[in-house]
Parts: sequence; structure tokens; C-alpha cells
Amino acid sequence: MNRTCQRIEKRPTRLLWMSALLIVAGVVAATRHGKRSTKPLGEAPPIQFQDTFAQDTEVRQFLDGDFVIIRSVNALPKPVLKAFTEVGGSRPVIANPGEKFEATDFITDSSIPMKRLIFGGVSGDRCFVHYEQKGRGHSYILALFMLTSGDTMKPIWRGSCGPAANIGALRSSIAQGCSQP
Repeated sequence: MNRTCQRIEKRPTRLLWMSALLIVAGVVAATRHGKRSTKPLGEAPPIQFQDTFAQDTEVRQFLDGDFVIIRSVNALPKPVLKAFTEVGGSRPVIANPGEKFEATDFITDSSIPMKRLIFGGVSGDRCFVHYEQKGRGHSYILALFMLTSGDTMKPIWRGSCGPAANIGALRSSIAQGCSQP
């Protein structure tokens, strides 16, 4: 009878250890699979800005008028969105407002963008993108584009301005002065 009790006690213990081992193996497999599916985000094509604007007054003139405000990366005009999309890929290199992005030089997840849209705007053939980007000093960028056709654009100017919640605040920030990176 003593032997029978020992067999009964060993079976649940063995079953418990086998179950624990299977759970650990499943967690390891899921973690490895998850890491394989989060491919690092590629680089965006280089944007060659013209530096045609010498003074903030020209930037203010560019932003005069009524703009349709854009608060989603995918709503940017096609050629501008292409400039903020990884080369050879389809993922934007800029996150939507409020979404996670790498805000510092310490990269924790290379599959998420290093820039985040604050807002953009379109008025006729003019488009601007106001975004924040990672770096040693977290910066707020304003990029201006001329839309030359449905598929092309001309980068006009890029500068570092303070963060702005709306176009009025952006215009005020420009009046206080922006610097070109």
C-alpha cells in the first residue's frame, strides 16, 4: 500500500512539472515570434530643403490664409506622406498625434517612429507639417512644401520652432523666431 501512495503522489507532481515546462516553452516561443514580427522601421528618403526663405517674414507669408488642418499622418498629401514613409516600405516614419514614438536618443523599440505629427495643413499648393522629433534635445520642427502636382512636391524650408497646438500658436512661434537646423 505504501508503494501505491508513492505512485499517486508522483503522478500529480510530474504532471505539474510537465505543465509548467510547457507553459514556459510557450511563453518563450511567443516572445521570439513577437520579436520577429516587429521589424525595425526603415529610414525615410532624405528631404533636400531649398533654404529659399531667408527671413521669418517669408515663412509667415507662406502660412497666411486659410489652411485645412491635418491631424492624421495618412491625411497628408500623397507626395508629402511619401517623404515621411520608409524607403522601400509602406510604413510612415512619423507617428500620429498622441501615439507612441521614440522621443529620446535611447531607443527602446526600433519599430516605432522617431517623429510624431503635431498637426499639418494644406492650402492650395502649400502644405506644412509641424512635428516633434527625437534627439539629444527634443525638438519641434516646421517643414514647408509646395505641392507641384498630385504626385510631386518641392521641399521649401525646414526650421525648429516651439511646439504649437494650433495654427495661431504656430504663427506666433514663427513671429518670435525659428531657427534652421
